[in-house]
Amino acid sequence: MVFTLTMNPCLDRYIYVDKLVVDDTIRAKKTIDYPAGKGIDVSRVIKELGGVSVAISLIGGDTGRKLEEMLDKEGVIYSSIRVPQETRLNVILETKEGQYRISMPGERIGVKKLESVLDVLHALVRENDTVVVSGSLPSGVSPDFYTGVVFTLKQWGVTVYFDADGDKLLAGLIGQPDYIKPNLHEFQRLIDKEISSVTEMIEKAKQIISMYGLKGILLTLGGKGAYYISLDKTLYTVSVKVPVKSAVGAGDSFLAAFALKKSEGASDEEALKWANAAGAAAVMTPGTMLCRKEDVEELLKVITVDMLI
Repeated sequence: MVFTLTMNPCLDRYIYVDKLVVDDTIRAKKTIDYPAGKGIDVSRVIKELGGVSVAISLIGGDTGRKLEEMLDKEGVIYSSIRVPQETRLNVILETKEGQYRISMPGERIGVKKLESVLDVLHALVRENDTVVVSGSLPSGVSPDFYTGVVFTLKQWGVTVYFDADGDKLLAGLIGQPDYIKPNLHEFQRLIDKEISSVTEMIEKAKQIISMYGLKGILLTLGGKGAYYISLDKTLYTVSVKVPVKSAVGAGDSFLAAFALKKSEGASDEEALKWANAAGAAAVMTPGTMLCRKEDVEELLKVITVDMLI
């Protein structure tokens, strides 16, 4: 079974306008809401691809209830940890010139509610299950929280995928997950160095793998493809040219497909192929609609995976 953990979920509200004009009334052409948060997106993609997962998240207030209703409509299984704080509402303004993302901070969560996260995980997760831990943390929660969660899951014999940025990524690494999925910018912040070549990137990735006992790193480079790097091999898959409508959720789609296929027993090569297809399919949809299964299946016909080392 695959589980996802989203500590700081949100509702994404897309507002479509022609253009932004200072000191003038701007009339929206349409608005669309999507349930969001990295782990929730992973669960949504797994559902779309025909898999089963349980999305665990901290949910509160009217926004949280609306988020749950939307997950119900999509058929996504979830386990909510109810909190008194209102779930975040992010606003994305889509104009002809580009996209403006206004991300709201999460409210402070009490210590007892944070402790209940491990209680819920302990009640649901079993040895050999897969847990995807990803995203930001609520306001005031130390990155060390992720160290404890990842370490505990590993002690239970769980396969852990971890996807975060900055100090949260470093904290999660200390817990020794099985896999991490940074993009190039996140990876460069992790090693505190700008990468100058593919050789250097692979070398630095293997240093991280050795240092933290990882099985592998999924490294996405946007239009320049993606890598799966472990100590004994490096796989590369080239980006497929597709019509781009929104890059939002491409990384989550990539991770979801890889984790799902690995949980089903696929090889690293096959899982990476599915991940590339899902990530590419996600940019073909507007907003945070994520990928569509039929697009993923079509893209699989043209995607290749090469062994570099």
